[in-house]
Amino acid sequence: MNPTTLDLGHVKTVVETALLVSPEPLPVSELKKLFDEELSSDTLRRVLEDLRRDWQGRGVELTHVASGWRFRARPEYQRFIDRINPQKPPRYSRAVLE
Repeated sequence: MNPTTLDLGHVKTVVETALLVSPEPLPVSELKKLFDEELSSDTLRRVLEDLRRDWQGRGVELTHVASGWRFRARPEYQRFIDRINPQKPPRYSRAVLE
């Protein structure tokens, strides 16, 4: 696709929406499937970095992990999130423990 006809604002909004509603991190290859037009990996990475900057200073951040990109609570706010969604240790049956 010709970069001059690419609406980067629209691309950014679509990518942001997909990342916010996805329960799992999304790799660049999956994010490219959001668009009918061919979108280069470099363009998509620039959009992701722009989104990361947009979310700086908020309680949520856009981060790159091994399996892709995702939004997450900033570490300094995780203790508050844990109050409403505590991480419980796995429960093992007696048979598993023996």
